[in-house]
Amino acid sequence: MTKKFLKLSLAAAVVLIVLIVGFSYMSNDWQVVSNTFMKNSKPYGGGDFVISGNEAITLKISDPEITFKPYAEWKDKEKAEPAEAWMNDSRETLNRTSVEFWRGPVNGDMTRHFKQVGQTAAWWHAKDWTVEFISTGWMDYKSPQPADGLTPQVTKLWKSSNGGRDWVQLAWPEDRNIGRLLFLDPQRGYAIGWGPHVWRTSDGGQSWREIELPPGAADAGKPHRTFDGIDLGPDGTLRVAYHVEKSEHASAGSVVYRLGWEQSGFALDAVLPEQVIVSLSSSPTASDHYALYALSRLGEPRNFDNPADKGKRVGAISTWTNGAPEQVRQLHSFDDTLTLDSLSVGRDGLLLVYATDASRNGTPLDLTFVSSDGGKTWNSSREKTTQGGYFNAQTNTLYSLVAYTLKKRQF
Repeated sequence: MTKKFLKLSLAAAVVLIVLIVGFSYMSNDWQVVSNTFMKNSKPYGGGDFVISGNEAITLKISDPEITFKPYAEWKDKEKAEPAEAWMNDSRETLNRTSVEFWRGPVNGDMTRHFKQVGQTAAWWHAKDWTVEFISTGWMDYKSPQPADGLTPQVTKLWKSSNGGRDWVQLAWPEDRNIGRLLFLDPQRGYAIGWGPHVWRTSDGGQSWREIELPPGAADAGKPHRTFDGIDLGPDGTLRVAYHVEKSEHASAGSVVYRLGWEQSGFALDAVLPEQVIVSLSSSPTASDHYALYALSRLGEPRNFDNPADKGKRVGAISTWTNGAPEQVRQLHSFDDTLTLDSLSVGRDGLLLVYATDASRNGTPLDLTFVSSDGGKTWNSSREKTTQGGYFNAQTNTLYSLVAYTLKKRQF
């Protein structure tokens, strides 16, 4: 065999492998933006952040800072001793977890403008960052567990009208959980929480009206149920996705319902038979015509009561348009060794699918699958474990935070 023929054979084999697998590995074209991002935040953590030019805002869940006694005061010289007794109590540590909002330069010291107790949070910010909303959720981990196992959560809602520098608490029933905040503008928006429940405001959060759920969305036996996917389209249409069981009229699968701002109730949008949606997103566009994308697992939901069901499912990404929701097309499938985590949709056909491969021994691999042509072809890259990330759909820029290092990747 000649060297030339050998080279051609190897090239053909590589092409064949790519065609069989459905994607190829690509290089990580990351650029370092800062090596000191949020470094002055103690305990350290980047949280959920947004970048604009050289400035950033971030919402983070912060553990209380643990300090230790001087070595001379340790009772056991082999074990560091916390300065205060509560620091040894994991439940008390959870109770002292806080929700924080920071703002400042990407390469300089940022300033904390908001801090409230809470283990969970949701937020929304205007495009110019003038107006922000934050919901905080706090549970008392030291209280006795109720008979139903559902520890009450105290939810509070906050608003800033000057870029996050000052905050006011809005009227909100504490027993109504908020998991997502989605706004069309600073006056009109939605709060979505356990149940699930959907509330709408048209006066900047001063008052809220609950929207009746679409059929089959709620389960009386699961008061903490949430939607599997939520998206607010560029035209202000809210879409929610959830799984429904098989009935005499339809097979089991996921359904997507839509709610226009001027509408008082949900209407059926799309149906994905024998699938469980894990992420739902629309393409960013200024026109009235746009695409919807759903990341899903094929088959039934995982049965946690069955030890034989390990949750392995083939993954898929499907699409339809807002003008023809009945025409759902499957674009690509992913191996059942992958756990599909989430999806980002950018401009000009850019699709990013984030997944985890735990099929091998050792630390699971974090992967990003990339398509630049609307799902026709795919590449993938291995990623480091991150402390936060942000995707700018308008510029097709992905940011990733590893330790103090903030990087960006332009597509």
